[in-house]
Amino acid sequence: MAEQYVLRDDHGKVRILKINRPAQQNKLNIACMDELRKALQDAESDESCRAIVLCGVGEHFCNGGELGDYRSQSPVDIRRFGNSFIKVHTAISNLAKPVIAAVQGDVAGGGLNLLEACDLAVASEDANFSVPEITLGIAPMMALTGVTRIKSRKGAMQMALLGEAVDARQALAMGLVNWICPRCDVMPMALKIAIGLAERNPVAVSLCKKLYGQIAASHYESQLEMGLSMLVTLLKSEDAMEASKAREEKRPPVWQNR
Repeated sequence: MAEQYVLRDDHGKVRILKINRPAQQNKLNIACMDELRKALQDAESDESCRAIVLCGVGEHFCNGGELGDYRSQSPVDIRRFGNSFIKVHTAISNLAKPVIAAVQGDVAGGGLNLLEACDLAVASEDANFSVPEITLGIAPMMALTGVTRIKSRKGAMQMALLGEAVDARQALAMGLVNWICPRCDVMPMALKIAIGLAERNPVAVSLCKKLYGQIAASHYESQLEMGLSMLVTLLKSEDAMEASKAREEKRPPVWQNR
């Protein structure tokens, strides 16, 4: 029987996805990344799922990628690994449903990209975050992408060139995580947040994520145009109509995701 790299656990409208490679510190090999991407796509297409919690089994959230001995690998092999890396991170960013990271352990290298791609994050107060590749004689060529989205140039270079870890309080201050708490409270807190998000208007949540993603790569005027177009789409959706009707009738809305 093939090893199951990603475990699934449903809590009502919330789907928990667990990276299941604890013996390898939840490092991502191609099979694991492909399985995780498939699990995310399944959650996207499942109408009963409204929010996702991503975590790791054991003592680590994700300790980067497991490329293997790159010396014996061809450029095609390395590119194949990199493409899987890009696809799984893009899958999280492009998902219409919110993804909350529950960080119960350390995060390193490409795992930091995985965390950064999530929409929200709860972390253990004893977690550490790093891109340590430089200490291994290489450099965080792909992992640096996540760092540059949360740090200034000098801050990113400090992490990348020195390989220094930041602790949970520093990660909170830089915006890498939203909340920190004792390790035993990480999953309950992440699940509580996800349950709350699962009750929000799914059209509004989806368009908010989509707009943020597009704004990051757009000029100001086109940002406003995109925002206006999406506002029209949102306000003419069935769920927006339901939101208004529910307020008038003083009852909880019943979302149809349309």
